[in-house]
Amino acid sequence: MSQKAKKFWSVWDRVGILCILLAVMIVFGIIDSRIVSPSQLLTALGRSAVSGIAAAGMMFAIVAGGFDLSVGSILSLTSCVIATQLVGGRGTALSILMAIGVAALCGVVNGLIITKLKIQTFVATLATQLAFAGITLVYCNKAIQLTSKVNTGIKFFSTGKVFGLIPMPIVLLVIVYLLAAFVYYKTPFGTKTRAIGSNEAATRTTGIRVDATLILVFVVTAVSAAVAGVLNTAQVSTGNPTLGSGFELDAITAVVLGGTALAGGKGNVLGTLVGAILVTFVKMGLNMMGVGEAYQKMAVAIVLIFALTINGVKLIMQKGEK
Repeated sequence: MSQKAKKFWSVWDRVGILCILLAVMIVFGIIDSRIVSPSQLLTALGRSAVSGIAAAGMMFAIVAGGFDLSVGSILSLTSCVIATQLVGGRGTALSILMAIGVAALCGVVNGLIITKLKIQTFVATLATQLAFAGITLVYCNKAIQLTSKVNTGIKFFSTGKVFGLIPMPIVLLVIVYLLAAFVYYKTPFGTKTRAIGSNEAATRTTGIRVDATLILVFVVTAVSAAVAGVLNTAQVSTGNPTLGSGFELDAITAVVLGGTALAGGKGNVLGTLVGAILVTFVKMGLNMMGVGEAYQKMAVAIVLIFALTINGVKLIMQKGEK
């Protein structure tokens, strides 16, 4: 591979997904300028917060060489725990902490099954996805509408504004990604996660506590899904046992679009954020144009395939050099 090609791919790894987002925005702007108006762009950013927050945690699981298919069920469980606790008279802060605690426990369960039973993450979290969904339905078998009397505190996460200007969903999204970037790039946990994803067997020989790190990875993933569940519950003012159905696919799509390697070992925090925004923007733009949900999904799939194709070309060129 020539020096120019190496430089190109180096730049693409950093800003490629941003270029795709800008290209999509230009196309939508040509078709209908309303879609790229400042107010709509701000709306898209706010709407991407739920999937974006969950994607931040999912990135750690994928960097470690796995997946977590249970995040949708964890989000649903979180929603139901918050709703039942609020209706039962508990305060907003305590209800949220209880929901996050339950989610963290789900993450521990995932981690233990994967590390102690030596079950692949795909199979393990597919099983716990079903298990957590069943537990949620037993715990809360119908949607719980949050009235204005019990919804005041949690509604702030959806409608509140910092300094009377910045919507809370955007504030939460920024906070989560600043924290994710710090943990991923600046802490031993981030370094260990990358090492495990690159070569788990070799990492074990260095003395790193791989099992403990993997358990913590799935706790992080579950807690991020819980935070997304808090925001989603605030937005719809409902605790629903099916609220997170299919949600894991949105999170995984954002991570993959963002440039995180599916083979593990390499993540992209900023790319994951842009990937979540891109998915939301495509859906929102097509919705404004009157395009049905089926075609919206197809459009997201095309964008994902395009991004993966570019990464595939890069890998082919790199292998050809060797």
